[in-house]
Amino acid sequence: MKTHWMLFLGICLSSCSPPAAVKQTPSTICNPLNLDYGWGRFQSLTSDVRSAADPVVVLFKDKYYLFTTMDIGGYRVSDDLITWKNIYFDTAVRDFALNGNHYTAPAVAADERYIYFVKYNRNRSQPTVDVLRSSDPESGQWERCGKVKRMADPTLLIDNGRFFFYHGLGPDHPISCFEVDTTFMEIPGTEKAIRHPITGIDLCIEGYHFGRRELYDEIDASSWKGRFKWLPCPEGAWVIRRHNKYYLQYATPGTICQWYCDAVMVSDHPDGPFQEAAYNPVSLKVGGFIGGAGHSSVFRDKYGNWWQATTMWVGNHEPFERRIALFPVSFDEKDRMRVHTTLGDYPIEVPQYHYCPSDLTVKDWMIQSFRKKCIASSELLGKEADKASDENSRTWWSAQTGEQDEYLAMDFGKEIRIHAVQVNFAEQDIDTSRIFTTDYHAYKLYVSNDGKKWRLLLDKTTNRKAVPHDYAELTMPVNASWMKIENVHTPRNGKFALLDLRVFGHGNATPPAVTENVTVQRHTEDERFASLSWSKVSDADGYLVRFGYAPDFLNQCIQVKGNETTSLLLHILIKGVKYCYRIDSYNDSGISEGQIIKES
Repeated sequence: MKTHWMLFLGICLSSCSPPAAVKQTPSTICNPLNLDYGWGRFQSLTSDVRSAADPVVVLFKDKYYLFTTMDIGGYRVSDDLITWKNIYFDTAVRDFALNGNHYTAPAVAADERYIYFVKYNRNRSQPTVDVLRSSDPESGQWERCGKVKRMADPTLLIDNGRFFFYHGLGPDHPISCFEVDTTFMEIPGTEKAIRHPITGIDLCIEGYHFGRRELYDEIDASSWKGRFKWLPCPEGAWVIRRHNKYYLQYATPGTICQWYCDAVMVSDHPDGPFQEAAYNPVSLKVGGFIGGAGHSSVFRDKYGNWWQATTMWVGNHEPFERRIALFPVSFDEKDRMRVHTTLGDYPIEVPQYHYCPSDLTVKDWMIQSFRKKCIASSELLGKEADKASDENSRTWWSAQTGEQDEYLAMDFGKEIRIHAVQVNFAEQDIDTSRIFTTDYHAYKLYVSNDGKKWRLLLDKTTNRKAVPHDYAELTMPVNASWMKIENVHTPRNGKFALLDLRVFGHGNATPPAVTENVTVQRHTEDERFASLSWSKVSDADGYLVRFGYAPDFLNQCIQVKGNETTSLLLHILIKGVKYCYRIDSYNDSGISEGQIIKES
């Protein structure tokens, strides 16, 4: 039975003040990206899920084009990497571009004249696949311009007029490279293996190859150690040229966990030999609201900034339920590549000018909603209201219905300063047979200083698009003690449900105390492991366990939510590499850096 809290909250909607100003042209994003995503099935899935993965972003004629696995049956275009518009393949090439209603892990690249597209064709009976090209991809019109051999996870590099394909997927196939001419005929004798398969876990000197693939999103359990049934699955090669060096990324250990990451290899030549970087993995996002940062594409924007589009993992309804993220990338004076994923699901600036990225590009916008008390109009068993504030994309609150009067209210416990809000909707009891015109979210968002008198912050009543991770950046910050979201329409006859209602800003307090009594023990029996411990910081909301192969390059970060956990078992280290560690504490008002500890 639905429990109505309306009288308790004293909500008077008729007297609400006008909505606060929301930026119509925002300068920030918040991962995962607020795309509509596609509905589809991947391999053995038994039902449709909202998902996209394996993104490729290319810049062509001052516009960005985004292609993803299991998505909309087309692609997207953007002028600024913030707002995206859907485009569909024209009927003349649709059957050549898609595998049914979508495509998987395509190769996409551009030169001055064309953007090229090669899909991964899973049909083993077809030894070749069409190469498509377009001089006007925003129109959706493409033409066939050649054929190449069927490849798994293909990638195309165009380097000074030369065309190189890279491919390879799974434990039985190396990541390989070959060159084609301008008609896409393979040049004989150019095929070569670049990254050989991994034949056994014990043979890996790099711990990041096995992750915790079988435990999904656990980051601090120890009972899993030594339990591995699957070999790593190197896949998703991607190559860029910067100056006179070539960077080849590939994903490991497998996509269905938040330990999905990218390693990078570096060479002076497009076809190798390539050498693994000592600072691997180059792209890793573990902990926080959502994890995963594998099978990526790195690209340069109009202003010379480097970015990475990557895959994040959800896996709630099917193992291959995934999302897309965008992270800043930098290269230092030593040509070391760094993907800035620390707190990478917090707001990130996307400047429309050249800049130098840092780990936190919006430094003072901290999470305000973590573990805040929530009350709701109704809830399902196991989908209680407080799950909308636990910073975990794999749990969610659900109302009992999708009716318009369902709502969730959040008590911050004090007055905070709000700069941005991310509304992450969950799919609860979605009817996938419903027509796509019903696949949209509509809602209202309110704030209050006392939980009684409410003012409208955001009105999405007239929205007719799917916005599963809707993000609103305020023109001016708003001070409030409460927030409430009220349902207007739920997609495809589902129930009103939220993965999390995430609020960013400042807690009007001071950053936490510095973490003390940090100890590190590298495991002598297996150097891929290290045990860390530290003292509890009472005013912290969590810890950032940072580490790297040099004190000036702490490029790895594991986020530990809550201040109760004071130890962590690292398992992704490289044998023979000495590491440096630093444990930062954070809360709703900032971050306090710890001291760097070096291994002897």
